Amino acid sequence: MPKQRKKEQQHLRQSRARRKDYTLGGQEPSVIYKPGFPMNLLGNLKVFSIVGVVVAVIMVSTAILGSRNNTDKSALDPLTPTPAPTASATVDPNATPDPNATPTVAPVSTPQKQFTQAQQVVDGATKQYTATIKTDKGDVVLKLFAVESPNTVNSFVFLAQQKYFDGIKFHRVVANFVAQGGDPTGTGTGGPGYETEEDKNDMKNVRGKVSMAKAGAVTKFGSQFFINLKDNPALDTDGPSQKRFYPFAEVTSESMAVADKIAQNDVIRSVTITESPK
Repeated sequence: MPKQRKKEQQHLRQSRARRKDYTLGGQEPSVIYKPGFPMNLLGNLKVFSIVGVVVAVIMVSTAILGSRNNTDKSALDPLTPTPAPTASATVDPNATPDPNATPTVAPVSTPQKQFTQAQQVVDGATKQYTATIKTDKGDVVLKLFAVESPNTVNSFVFLAQQKYFDGIKFHRVVANFVAQGGDPTGTGTGGPGYETEEDKNDMKNVRGKVSMAKAGAVTKFGSQFFINLKDNPALDTDGPSQKRFYPFAEVTSESMAVADKIAQNDVIRSVTITESPK
């Protein structure tokens, strides 16, 4: 065979070998690509699954620990107040009032506004006074007895002029008995920071009359008042109890229907005093 033809055949054989070695998907060791770490782990399904589970456990554990740390920080933060448990009394509207369930005031007081005494603002000799109590149910208008109860009316008018009653709730309402308000704390223990000596008179606690609430058989009161929703002779001076209450005002007949609608926790929006010459 001529040398030139023999060299061509050798060249062709070498070309075929190279083409075979580099054909896509070839099995020769020199052709297969071997990735480095950590990408070589992806080729092993078992190892890849184990690594994935470990990473997931670490992420969940980190989230739980972070949540606990946030909770502990909030609980220990001195700027985050811890609300104290509260308890509310349950009133039975069908209960029959007795002298032991009269509108009383506990001696503890934590008012929003405090005064050392009521300034003299009423002149019962030359003027007559009315008070308009704006409530959630409408206006309750009171005729104030400035002559028969000068100390009581003066204190009530003074507090009203100071907007003391504005925003206060009727914290105790017993159907067919009384509607009581005037405590800024809403607990039945609040007062204005001073006490006023009661004015003794012969008026009765009949339906529509308004008296000041007080603690037990004492003769002084603060700011809490109650509207008689029915005749309550047990609260009168000649009643069987020593807890005697002296009316200082009366709900007008036109607004008594509004007083009857007052419910527990209804709000006193404002108390406006009107004076006119006698």
